[in-house]
Amino acid sequence: MELTTKISQPRTQFFLVTAAGLFFFRMLFSADGFSLSFINEILVLLVFYFSLLNLNGLLSQKQFSPLTLVKSLLFLTLVTILLYMFLAGFRSLLGIDELELLTANTLFVSVITFAFDLLIIVILSYLFLVFRLLFFLKQRKNVKTYFTALLVFLALASFATLLDEYSGWDFVKMAFTANAIILMTINSLKISWIAFLTKKEKKQLLLFAFGLIILFGISISLLNSENGISKILNNFSSSLNYFNLLLNIYGVIYFSFLFVITLFHLPTAEAFDRKATEVSSLQILSRLINRVLDFKELGDTITDLAIKVCNADAAWIMLTDDETNTPVAPKNVGFVTADKIQSVLFSSKNKHALNEISFASVAVCNENETKNEQFCYAASAPLKSYNNINGYLFIAKKSEVPFDDEDRNALETFSDYASLAIENAKLLKSSIEKERLERELDVAREMQQKLLPQSIPQLERLDISSVFVPAFEVGGDYYDFFNLPNNKFGFIIADVSGKGISAAFVMAELRGIVESLVLTYDNPKEILVKTNAIIERTLEKKSFITAVFGVFDFTGEKLYLSRAGHSSILLLRDDNIREILPRGVGLGLTYSGKFEFYLEEYSLQLKENDIFVLYTDGITEAKDGKMADFGVATLKNIISASKDEAVDTIAKKIMTEVSLFSQGTPQHDDITLLLFKWKNNLEKQHG
Repeated sequence: MELTTKISQPRTQFFLVTAAGLFFFRMLFSADGFSLSFINEILVLLVFYFSLLNLNGLLSQKQFSPLTLVKSLLFLTLVTILLYMFLAGFRSLLGIDELELLTANTLFVSVITFAFDLLIIVILSYLFLVFRLLFFLKQRKNVKTYFTALLVFLALASFATLLDEYSGWDFVKMAFTANAIILMTINSLKISWIAFLTKKEKKQLLLFAFGLIILFGISISLLNSENGISKILNNFSSSLNYFNLLLNIYGVIYFSFLFVITLFHLPTAEAFDRKATEVSSLQILSRLINRVLDFKELGDTITDLAIKVCNADAAWIMLTDDETNTPVAPKNVGFVTADKIQSVLFSSKNKHALNEISFASVAVCNENETKNEQFCYAASAPLKSYNNINGYLFIAKKSEVPFDDEDRNALETFSDYASLAIENAKLLKSSIEKERLERELDVAREMQQKLLPQSIPQLERLDISSVFVPAFEVGGDYYDFFNLPNNKFGFIIADVSGKGISAAFVMAELRGIVESLVLTYDNPKEILVKTNAIIERTLEKKSFITAVFGVFDFTGEKLYLSRAGHSSILLLRDDNIREILPRGVGLGLTYSGKFEFYLEEYSLQLKENDIFVLYTDGITEAKDGKMADFGVATLKNIISASKDEAVDTIAKKIMTEVSLFSQGTPQHDDITLLLFKWKNNLEKQHG
C-alpha cells in the first residue's frame, strides 16, 4: 500500500515516464549526430532532475546528523566502485568485448547496461543532494549564491562535452571546468558544522574523510581511464559521465579541506566538549532541583553530573546525618573503595577537608583493588547549607594527572549547587509532612519550573510589565512576583555579581531562599535581612548580590521598599520623575549587624498613575561605539516622555532606545526591566 502511494506521486510518475522514454529512444536511435545527441542529453537531464526531486522528498522527511551523511557518502561511493567492477566482470563472463557491449542490440544486454546507467543516475542524484546538505548545514550567512554558481558551471561544463567532436572548441569545456573547480575550492572552505561535533565524532570524521578521499580518487581514476566503464557511461551520456567525474573531483577537494579543518579543531575539541557538558549539566540539574523530592533520584543525578562537570571517573555522596558514613549514590565505584578514599581524605593529615575542598593522592590506599577501581586522585567538597554541613561530595579519577584549578572551581561551584538541591529536597519534604502545605508546595513547585516568571500577574489596581534579555546562556539577573497575605503583592529584582555558571548557582539559591521566606514574612526589610543571614555560609567571599524587595499594600494604598545596594527606583508622578534611593548595602558584603542597621525601609503613599521603574545595570551601563554609557539620565528622559503610555509601551520604547544606542556593541551584561503603574480604582469608585 505504501509503495503504491509513493508511485502514485507525480514526481515518481514523471521519473518513470522519462526513464521509459529514454530507454525506448536509445533502443530506436543510435544518438549519432548533434541533434540526436542533444535530445539524448535532455532526456538524461530530465531523468536526473526527477530523480533529484524524489530523493530530496525522502531526505527532507528526516533530520540527519553530519556523520550520518558522510557515512552514507562513503557507503555509496564504495557501492559505485563495486558496480563498476561488477559490470566489468559481467562483460568478461559473457565474453563480450567493449565494442560489443557498447553496440549490442540484444534486449538482454541493453536492459542490463540501461539499468546500470539508471542506477548511476540515482546514485549521483543522492551524492549531489548530500553535498548540498553538507554545504548548507549550520550556515548562518546566506551562501546560496556560491552553491548556485557551482551548480551552473557544473551543468555548463557537462553539456560542453557535446562540443568534443568539433575541433577547436575544447577551450569551452576547459573554461567551464576551471571555473567549476575554483568554486568547488571556495565552497569547500565554507564548512560551518565541524565545530558542533564532539571530539569523538571529529576523530571518526577524520577516518571517514580519509576513506572518501581514497574512494573518490579511485573513482576518478576509473572514469578518467580508457576502460569499458568510462566508454559505457560516455556512450550513454557524455554529459552525465563528465558530471560524474566533476562530482568526484568535488568530493576529493571537499573532504581534503574537511580533513585539514578537522585536524585544526582537534586540539580545542576537548575544552569545547567540557564547556558544553557543564552548561547542559547545569540545565538538567536546574530542572530537577525544582521538581525532584526523592533523594535517591536526586543523588544519582548529582553524582552522574559531577563526573561530567568535574572531569572525574567516579563520584559519590556522604551524608553527615548517617553515623555509618556509608557512601550514597555511588557512581563507578564500590562501597569498600569509596570508604577507603574517604578515610584518606579525612585523615589527621587532611583535617581541613572537613570544612573546605580537599584534594589528595589515593593511589596507595587502593593499589590492591581491581583495575576498574584503581584511582590515583580524589577530592571532597562539603555540602554546606545555612550554618551546617549536611554532607560531602566526593570525586575520584584514574588518570595520573592530578585535578587542576579548573576542576577545583567546577567542584566548588557544583557542590554549592548540589547542597542547595539536597537542602531544598529535605525542606520541601519536611514541609509537606509536618505542616501539610500540599497546595502551597504544589504552587511553589509549579512556579519553580523555570528561574524566571513565565507570565505577568494580572491585578485590578496594578499594571505590570517585565523584560529580560540575557547576555549569556546562564546569567545573574533575577526577578519574581509574590502574592502575599492581607491583600498585598510583593516583587523582587536582583543582580548577582559575576557571570556564567557560578552566577546562575547563586541566583538559583537566592530564589529558593526568597520563595521560602515570603511564606512567613511580608516585610521587605525583614526578608532581605533573613536572606543575608542565610547565604552567609554558601555565598563566595568575592560574590555579592544587589536587590530591591517591594510590597504593594492594596488596602493602605502604600508601597514599601528596601534596597540592598541595587540601582535606584525611578518614580514618575504627574510631570516629575525622581530617583528613590533608600539606604542599604548589597547582600553578602557584610554579615554583621551593620547590614540591618544600614538597611532602610522606605514607604510611599500611592497616587493615581504613579509609574515605578526598576532595572539592572545592564540598561544604564549599555555601551555605544565610543564606550559611553546609556546612563540614568537618558532612561529618565524616555520615561518622562511616555507618562501617558501603558507600561508595556514604555518598556518597548526603553528597549528600542537601548538597542539603537548599543547597536554594533556586544551586550556585556544581562538586562532586566520591571514597570508598575498604580491605578487608584477605589478612589474613582467612591468619588
